[in-house]
Amino acid sequence: MQTLTVSLATLRAARTHAAEGDVRYYLNGVYLDTAAGKVVATDGHRLFVANARGVKSVYPAVIVANETIDAALKQFTGEYARGKSGGTVDVTITIDETRVTIGTPTGQVTGTAVEGRFPDWRRVVPKADAVGEHVPAVLNPQYLADACEALAIARNVSKKAAGQHAIRIHMRGTDPTVITDNTIGVLALVMPMRNDLRADVASMACRMAHEDAIGYSDETAAELVAEAA
Repeated sequence: MQTLTVSLATLRAARTHAAEGDVRYYLNGVYLDTAAGKVVATDGHRLFVANARGVKSVYPAVIVANETIDAALKQFTGEYARGKSGGTVDVTITIDETRVTIGTPTGQVTGTAVEGRFPDWRRVVPKADAVGEHVPAVLNPQYLADACEALAIARNVSKKAAGQHAIRIHMRGTDPTVITDNTIGVLALVMPMRNDLRADVASMACRMAHEDAIGYSDETAAELVAEAA
């Protein structure tokens, strides 16, 4: 048996990036990487990683199922709600073979750990010296918004104040985009989209904005459409 502790805010944030009903069942939960002392979650499109000293252990890592986490989080209300003073309390998670028990303000929630091998998530995260320069990327806007929201949740920023939580988006072209805030204890990654968007669209759009609107003849309009195709 092993007992781990995870910040409530970290657990909430990680849960947002866990897969939902994925055939890759090992993604349908939050991974407590006991060797690295990290809390990790991914759905294959987004990845969330946070430091968690209370997860460091000599015991094997464990994947806590979404259902178990959701049932526990429902009990953290009132002073423990997101943005409240108790939103960063440590949550106790006890692992007894495949049995997972999460302590809550009103008792505890018990479930079964997800079987399977969690992906080698560090293969996706770039090395510090390999982040490189900013390179424009094409991203799913919802995934990007989710990543920004996860960082705010991890900092226990209320939903109302989340819009004021500054983040930095480091695009890396066809490599995962790195999203961080002003501290180093947590990060999110968003995988780029495969697409056929033109690289010069941004400059063309800016040129359009600086040009006065003019009335094109049908022939000219057709030529412009053909040029942009």
